[in-house]
Formats: sequence, C-alpha cells, structure tokens
Amino acid sequence: MVKLVLDQAEGLRRLVARHTTRIVAVVGSAPEAGQTSAALNLASALAHHGQDVVLADESGHAAPALGLPLRGDIHDVLAGRVLPEAIRVHTRDNVVLVPVAHRHPERIDPLRALPLLTTGEPDVVVIDCTHAGAVLSPLAAHAHDVLVVLGCEPASITGAYSWIKQAHFDYALAQFRVLVNRAEDVEARVVCRNLATTASRYLAVSLELAGHVPTDRQVTRARQLTRTVVDAFPMAPAAVAYRQLAVQVMHWPLAVRETGLGALGAGVGDIGGERGGDITHGVGAVSAHTA
Repeated sequence: MVKLVLDQAEGLRRLVARHTTRIVAVVGSAPEAGQTSAALNLASALAHHGQDVVLADESGHAAPALGLPLRGDIHDVLAGRVLPEAIRVHTRDNVVLVPVAHRHPERIDPLRALPLLTTGEPDVVVIDCTHAGAVLSPLAAHAHDVLVVLGCEPASITGAYSWIKQAHFDYALAQFRVLVNRAEDVEARVVCRNLATTASRYLAVSLELAGHVPTDRQVTRARQLTRTVVDAFPMAPAAVAYRQLAVQVMHWPLAVRETGLGALGAGVGDIGGERGGDITHGVGAVSAHTA
C-alpha cells in the first residue's frame, strides 16, 4: 500500500515537472496589419522577461526584417541537406530564429518539424504564419493559441472576421485572441467588442482582447535599423505594449493533453522518417490538413 502511494506521488511529480512548450501562432488579418512586426516584437518581449523563445519564420519575412543570414530551413533539414543546428540563428534579442520553409510551408510534416522547433525545451515557440495555402499551415495548426493581428481600418476588421470565420469552420476553433495594432486603448476595445459581438452571434466563437500597440514612430525607426522596437527603443510606447502583451501570454491558460507536446520527446526520432505517436493537442487535433 505504501509503495502504491509512493509510486502515485512519483508519477504526479513527473507529470507536474514535465516541461511543456507553448506554441503561439501569429496571423494577420491583412498584409498591412503588421503581423511579422508583432511576431518579432512578441518574441523579443518574451525573451526580455526571461523566457526561452524560438521564433518559427513561416512567412519568410522575419529573418530579412532583422537582416539575418540564413543557411537553410526546416525543409532542408528534413530533406537531409543541412544539419538541424545549422539553421538556428541567434538574434540580438536572445531569440532563436528558425526558418521553416516559406516556399511551401504547407508541405511540412508537423510530426517531424515540431521536434526541431522544441529542441532544448524552449518556453515558447512563436510562429510568424504564412499567408499562402490554407488558413493555417499544418505546423501552425498545432498551436495552443492563435493571435490575430489587425488594425482599426474597416478592411482590416473585415479581413479579421473572414479569417476567423474560415479558421472556425476549417479547424473547429472556438477561441481567438486579438491584438489591435496602431491603436489606442479605447479604439482597441471598441474594435474587439464589435468584432466579438458579431463573431459570437454568427459563429459561436469567443474573442479576447490580448492587447493593443499604439502608433509609434520608433517602430518604423527600429525597422530601418533591422531591429525590434523592444530591443532598439525599450522605453518607446510600442515596446512597453509588447512587454505587457508578453506578460499576458505567459499567464494564458495552457491546456495540455497526455499525447500532446509533452509526448514529443518520444517523437524526435521522426526526423529520421519514422512516425511516432499522434499529436492531439492544439488546433491540429481537429484539422483535416494533418490527418
């Protein structure tokens, strides 16, 4: 009896101690919404708060925005052309940037790609999502959280609703988080409230305002310097907003299933071509694209 209790206690300890990497998919409602800037600065802000962060560059825009040289991508690793460590680029923000395959990210097998992104058990993987193909790539479909970036412009709001509608029907997503870019607090709350009201009425989904980023000329200046505003101008209003967003992300509830990310350790061998256990966490659990 005592041994049984001790065994149960040890099993619980291991379950609690097991590290789970949070995956956040960042998508844009329109090309001018500022998706890549948001992904870069969110990753930088998370690192500022002491998080071990990997930025998965699916769009192909993140690395050029920082002026980083690349030596291949995950597609090249899976094809055996380069070693996994060769494609990992360390930024000045203490973020590890990993190019996915901006040419055809929809062809990447998430069961083989995720172990490459979660090597070393980072705290957070931020995906700067692709604009091509399906609403979410097979890789981004395994995210725990989907952050939709939009502006206050009517076209951006309409684009966000259209994207949320399609993502809801394609992946059975019921919750989205919204980041309103280039807006003040009151504007952001009005945009999110109106969008959430429409979405809940016609789609039965919930939207939560993750935060807002004010209009800030230092963002443009940082871009010209091929740096994030969080790194270049830490006291700028936009940088402060991204650090506040990072704190929110760190406290978002994280649902973990037994066969989810925590079980990926057994799937590292998938890189060699053998498929491990099913990944059933996140959006991908109900996605036809990963079946």
